[in-house]
Amino acid sequence: MKADRISSLFWLAVGLTAIYGAIQLGLGRLRQPGSGFLSFLAGSFICLMALIVFFQSFLNGKGFQAKISALWEGVNWRRPLVIALLLVAYILALERVGFLLTTFIILGVMFKGVENLSWWKTILLSASGSVASYLLFDTLLKASLPKGIFGF
Repeated sequence: MKADRISSLFWLAVGLTAIYGAIQLGLGRLRQPGSGFLSFLAGSFICLMALIVFFQSFLNGKGFQAKISALWEGVNWRRPLVIALLLVAYILALERVGFLLTTFIILGVMFKGVENLSWWKTILLSASGSVASYLLFDTLLKASLPKGIFGF
C-alpha cells in the first residue's frame, strides 16, 4: 500500500477522534458555540484533507508514490527528539517554576541549543517571546497562568 494511503487513513482516524471528542464536549449553536465547536471544525478539516489525499492516491501517475520505508530514509532524529524532551521538561517545570520563567528558559535552550543562535539573539528572542505570550494570555485573554515559586 502506498504511503499516502496509509498516512491519509491515519489522519482520518485522528480527525474522527477529534470529532467524537468535540461532540462529547458539546457543539452548542452557531450563535453560542459550545466548548467542542472549534475541535469539531478542526477534526472535520483534518478528515476532509485526509479523504482528498486518500482519493488522490488512486489516480495513476499523479503525485509522489513511495513506500512507507522510503519516507524515513535519511531522517535526522536529533532535533525532534530534543524538542520533544524540552517540551516534556516544560510541562513538568511549569507549575513549580512558573509560566514566565519556564517559558524564558525553554525558549533560550531551544534558540541556543537547537538553533545555535548568538547569545544576544537568544536572550532577546527568549525575553520577547515569553513576555509577549505572558501579556497575551494573562493580560489580554485573562487566562490563569502558574505563578511558580517566585510569584511571577
